[in-house]
Amino acid sequence: MAGKEMFSGLLKRFPGLVEKRLLLLSVAIVVATVFLAILFQRLFVLILGLGIPGACIAGIVFFLSWIPPVKPSLLALKAEPEEILADGKSTSTLIVELLDKEGNPMPAPADTEVVVDATRGKLMKQVVKIPKGEKAGKTILVSSQETGPVTLSVDASGLKSLSLTLHFIEKPRFCMHCGAKMSAKDRSCPRCGNYPPSGVDTKLCKNCNEVIPSVAKFCRECGASQPV
Repeated sequence: MAGKEMFSGLLKRFPGLVEKRLLLLSVAIVVATVFLAILFQRLFVLILGLGIPGACIAGIVFFLSWIPPVKPSLLALKAEPEEILADGKSTSTLIVELLDKEGNPMPAPADTEVVVDATRGKLMKQVVKIPKGEKAGKTILVSSQETGPVTLSVDASGLKSLSLTLHFIEKPRFCMHCGAKMSAKDRSCPRCGNYPPSGVDTKLCKNCNEVIPSVAKFCRECGASQPV
């Protein structure tokens, strides 16, 4: 039953190819049988009993070995995470995956090189190699200090190229007087109206170890409250 289902699947998948090969195989068996029967009439029964089944088996094996291998048709691109801080050091992992024509992940039939490009930031590897038998390859994108969308694109010979957008987001600041979140453009706190404190005496944030003025009640980097 399983063999019948597999053969039906092959017929649906390669209709023209299957019909031509079955026709050629049938003609070859008939010609070989008639030729041998004429030359060796005494062995005709033996030929019918052993030769034709053997030829059929050999033909089926030959036919199956000729079926072209399934090749990848598409590329998939993922970014984890899709938002990172625009601080020049945050990173996102880019995953390039091979897909068949139905969109399912599949192993590479041979070593496959995919070119990755980004409109901002720095790629640790611009050419991602997907080894034979593997389904995906990875590279790292390091953020720039400019905020905004970043267009990522991937391209490989014979495969459909595609693009993805991630975002470099503004690094948050916090008021060292009240802990409110501030924009990089704010000179004074939008909540309490105070300017960032200054002074030569400093301390380390108890949460992130950032160096901050000793009079700060909150950390400017993580927003954690501080002992005064």
